[in-house]
Amino acid sequence: MTNKIEALYIHIPFCDHICTYCDFYKMVAKESLKEKYIKYLIKELEMRYKQDYLNDIKTIYIGGGTPSSLNSDLLEELLTKIESCINLDKVVEYTFEANPGDISYNLAKILKNHRINRVSLGVQSLDKDKLLFLGRNHTKENVINAITILQNVKIYNINADLIYGVNDEKFGLIKKDLKILSKMDLTHFSVYSLILEEKTILKQKFTKGEFKIMNSDKERKLYYKIVKYLHKLGYHQYEVSNFSKQNFESVHNLTYWNNEHYLGIGSNASYYIDDTRYTNINNLEKYFLGIDIKDLIYSEKNLLTEKDKIAEEIILGFRKTKGISLTDFKNKYNKDFFEVYPITNDLIANKYLTFKDNFLAISPKYVYIMNEILLKFL
Repeated sequence: MTNKIEALYIHIPFCDHICTYCDFYKMVAKESLKEKYIKYLIKELEMRYKQDYLNDIKTIYIGGGTPSSLNSDLLEELLTKIESCINLDKVVEYTFEANPGDISYNLAKILKNHRINRVSLGVQSLDKDKLLFLGRNHTKENVINAITILQNVKIYNINADLIYGVNDEKFGLIKKDLKILSKMDLTHFSVYSLILEEKTILKQKFTKGEFKIMNSDKERKLYYKIVKYLHKLGYHQYEVSNFSKQNFESVHNLTYWNNEHYLGIGSNASYYIDDTRYTNINNLEKYFLGIDIKDLIYSEKNLLTEKDKIAEEIILGFRKTKGISLTDFKNKYNKDFFEVYPITNDLIANKYLTFKDNFLAISPKYVYIMNEILLKFL
């Protein structure tokens, strides 16, 4: 193993309820299947432990699906095994994704006892009609209760996922949510526009003409109002969709945006090791088989060329408001960015890009047309 692995992602593909907009790999499952999955997840973790992949882990992220859909016994079993394989004294950020309605004092105490120090809540909205449209099964009261419980057990690093651009919503709707949540001292917001993904309930409804998507110009204006308002509330934007209080950026997610190597565990988990991108198979029977024969089955395995790696460096790096460190770029690829991409000078001259302290970034007012700018480099 040539690359140090400092980030671990663990995928739990179970949900108690399927949301209308979600296209992640997930399923509503019986307890017996959940038990079998956790048993095999632990086996995969043990395989990686024996391969010395877990020696330098600094961030752990348990995502899904909905990890909070696991019952207490299964969750305890998984978290205890993680503790036995990883030195948690080295872990600076340990994140657990949860539905607001799943947070109880019992769950919060389990998380706290196993040294989880960050919880990401799938809030999406506090508005009853918007939640109904998105197929969410929690309420505003559930969200407030969840945050209160987590803070009471001294888990203070809390993120809220929010969605904007639903139907023809006005800024006032999401502003109200942001105001309420910021007053509860949330440390982080991830704010995403509604995207109609294939094979989702919303896509089917849209195809039938049951609703209209928001005009792109309105959506762009809404995005910039959200950015400005979050800044006013004391949250700085460090990535296109992510905002935090000072020193509360997601260390784990920065691993992805910095194009660093990381490990994934679980069916459909993606990871990046030794310049190869892997995705575990998203079929549970095949996932179980691969672990039984100690030869994991992948849905994807791509060895990246240097050209691939540079392209990913640009795509991921420009998502950060700080941009791409040209010093790091030079150290990684032994190339001068301006020589490889002479068009950079024109983009700076036309103010599409900024260049400061040897960081190259997309100008704030052009973030919403990022894809058009990226095409200049790809």
